[in-house]
Amino acid sequence: MPDLLMPAWLGELRPLREALPVRRPGPWPGVALLLTALLLAGIGLATREELPDPGRLSPGPRLEQAQARGRLIVGVRAYPRPALPGAPVRAEPDPFDAALARALGDYLGLPVELLGLAPEQRELALREGRIDLLVAGAATPDGAGSTAIPASKRQGEGALIVLRGLDIHDGEGLRGRSLCLAEGSPYRRPLAERHGVRLREYPSAVHAIAAFMAGECQALAEARGLVDWLLQQPDWRFYRRLPLELRAPAAGHVRLAEGEPQAQAWLAAALGDWQRRGALDAVLAQRTGELAFDALKLEQGLICH
Repeated sequence: MPDLLMPAWLGELRPLREALPVRRPGPWPGVALLLTALLLAGIGLATREELPDPGRLSPGPRLEQAQARGRLIVGVRAYPRPALPGAPVRAEPDPFDAALARALGDYLGLPVELLGLAPEQRELALREGRIDLLVAGAATPDGAGSTAIPASKRQGEGALIVLRGLDIHDGEGLRGRSLCLAEGSPYRRPLAERHGVRLREYPSAVHAIAAFMAGECQALAEARGLVDWLLQQPDWRFYRRLPLELRAPAAGHVRLAEGEPQAQAWLAAALGDWQRRGALDAVLAQRTGELAFDALKLEQGLICH
């Protein structure tokens, strides 16, 4: 797997690759380099021509209303972070949802208002027009108004953790087993469809981690980088990673109240550009770092409310 983008304070999760041997040039290095440069330049120009520029596309009537209003209103997940028992807590926007919402606002040239919504509030908020877009927990396509967020090639790999002594050794052994994961997890669909697990969803990844350690589920699904880091911690010495390939088919979905071809074409262009610029990878890496920090809080006695 490619090296993960991680915050500097978290350190390397895995050893660096060994240095590649230096290849000796052939008899025509100048010609070869020139041809390679011309080929790559041609591919680059062709690719740029094929990729739609969101700045040149109309965002459609719904998002034009947001431009006329002067701000973009986006529904997001919100939940409290780990805190000491008895301490006052407040729900905070999910970092991934918030970063994506602000990126879409930047593409539109608009400030963003985040509206934290519980799962049962989201459909109504969309239908009533209280939000322009919904990014909260949209892990699977749902209706004509969904636009997929391209999967991350560097951060899209997932992994599963189980107790060392548990008799599960492959995907078939997961069938009928309970599995903890965060609401909106990009791994939800492949786990349910291919492996027949019984999903238990929690408001956030750290809530799912706390529930798994409390014995509420037999397995935990999360990003591979976070799983590898957790298994290096002393409190996780009794757990192991299941040797199972798990990739996110998409990083999520952004939803409109209804299908609107112009808006969906604009969203697809903006989301594709966001991924190609590396911003999606950076946000997911930052998410892994923040989750690792929250997991350390659990070890220090803080709890999820």
